[in-house]
Amino acid sequence: MVRHREAHKPDTPTFARTFRRRCAGVAAFAALVFSSHCVVAEVAPTTAPSEPSDNPEVVVGSSTPVAVRLGAHTLFDVTNGIGSLSTAQRAAAIEKRLNALANGDVGRGTLRVVDMPHASELFMGDVLIRTLTDQDAVASGTTRQQLANDQADIIRAALAQEFRDRDASHLLRSAITALIATVVAALLFGVLRRLYGWTHARLNRAAGGWRLRGPLERLTLLDTQAIGRASRSIARALAWLFGALIGYVYLEYVLSLFPWTREFASQMSAASNAAVVSALWELLNYLPKLVNIVVIVAIARFVLGVLKRVFEQIASEHYKFGGFYPEWAMPTYSLVRFFVIAVATVMVFPYLPGSGSEGFRGVSAFLGLMVSFGAAPAIANLIAGIIITYMRPFKVTDRVKIADATGDILGKDLLVVRMRTVKNVDITIPNSLVLANHIINFSSSAGSHGLILHTTVTIGYNAPWKDVHALLIEAAKRVVGVLSTPAPFVLQTALDDSYVAYEINAYTDIPNDMTNLYSRLHESIQDVFNAAGVEILSPRYAAVRDGNRLAIPEDYLPKDYRAPGFNLLTRVLRRSGSE
Repeated sequence: MVRHREAHKPDTPTFARTFRRRCAGVAAFAALVFSSHCVVAEVAPTTAPSEPSDNPEVVVGSSTPVAVRLGAHTLFDVTNGIGSLSTAQRAAAIEKRLNALANGDVGRGTLRVVDMPHASELFMGDVLIRTLTDQDAVASGTTRQQLANDQADIIRAALAQEFRDRDASHLLRSAITALIATVVAALLFGVLRRLYGWTHARLNRAAGGWRLRGPLERLTLLDTQAIGRASRSIARALAWLFGALIGYVYLEYVLSLFPWTREFASQMSAASNAAVVSALWELLNYLPKLVNIVVIVAIARFVLGVLKRVFEQIASEHYKFGGFYPEWAMPTYSLVRFFVIAVATVMVFPYLPGSGSEGFRGVSAFLGLMVSFGAAPAIANLIAGIIITYMRPFKVTDRVKIADATGDILGKDLLVVRMRTVKNVDITIPNSLVLANHIINFSSSAGSHGLILHTTVTIGYNAPWKDVHALLIEAAKRVVGVLSTPAPFVLQTALDDSYVAYEINAYTDIPNDMTNLYSRLHESIQDVFNAAGVEILSPRYAAVRDGNRLAIPEDYLPKDYRAPGFNLLTRVLRRSGSE
């Protein structure tokens, strides 16, 4: 070109020399401008370029290292930002260039390192991959040239691997491998399905022959059908778990075979590994707290075991304490057990997983409010049960009357009292209602003083009261269950217009049979009075009696008995004549 131009110019040495000097000056000026621009743009830590550059990596800064990845492989870390680009943006720009090279979006070439006074640049053909500064070398602990060569080797190997993975023959092998993996996964799913079917059939056959032994045999919740359903549910859950595991491994492996999906496989592998490592790490970190929980629970169980044996000995009267009744033993143990469990729970609470989280605290506060508002009746019954326990108004098997209900006590606890009436009707009474009503105990003094059975009969004034007393006492003595000592006695409770009220009182020591005793006592009174020919005027007669016939059964009347006639007129005339 120069020769061609020079052929058409005047053959003047002065002009040629002048032209060459000017061209040399222009070239030198251009080189000076370019070199100064590179030095200012690549090295100066605070000066920004006045014009945009093809290389966005300009002024060096410092920040957290960011990894540069190509596919599923991590190549190196970017430790510093440059100019307006942060470390993350700089790493993203490098990854973008590498992916463009790997995908064939830009031309390939030879990977080379270009050293300059203050920077080293990595090129593949005409494509700039990255720029290394002295600050990058300082962060890596080596020289800039050595760092550039090392990263060039890493990039060369990674790109070579990517080029091989994107080769048609390699993709064909990957597709064949994926097809084989699909067949293997399908076979595994089929085996898992057949294994689940076999296990399900075996569990169904075995469920009919299962039989619980020991205390669990009485639990209706643990019958053979329930255990069979639970076993089948567990087998189904395990089948789903293994199926999900097979599917996850298959998907991760197939995705790792192709360069376009290898990143997803890497993320799946990292997520699963992170989950397993995190779980193991959390378990290892939780072991000291778990040991504390085990120690607290073990101590609480030991204390409760000792206390239970002590209170059982007190209840059976092997141990006796002055002023402490045997029936107080087990209720007191229940209270002590509650407080021991409460203290153990408070001590264990800080060691529970998530106990310090806001969600756990919120749920705890919500449950506390629910208990506070909803458990008021239960707390009232609980307090009433404690008071009743230490008041000792009755004990189990006592015949009592609570409000309008009369029956035998079947059981009592800190919440309710259970009673069976004389008609075999079971009644459950909350302790708060028991405490609010009066309690009549027929059994408390029956063993030591005897329970007095009493009933009232009305006899006319024509019967001598001494005879009536004797008849009533005789009737009481004939009743089986009435004590001879103390002896029965009679009280005259009223002198009415037409009769006298006599109350027979008899002692018994079997208050639970008092209903039958009253019935037998009434039967005996009727028999004794009928045999003695004494009328019982209850209910009283309200009509005039014609014939004045005795109001007793025929069997008790004499065989020659005749009722006297009604002679009111004769008596009136007789009374008038006498006057």
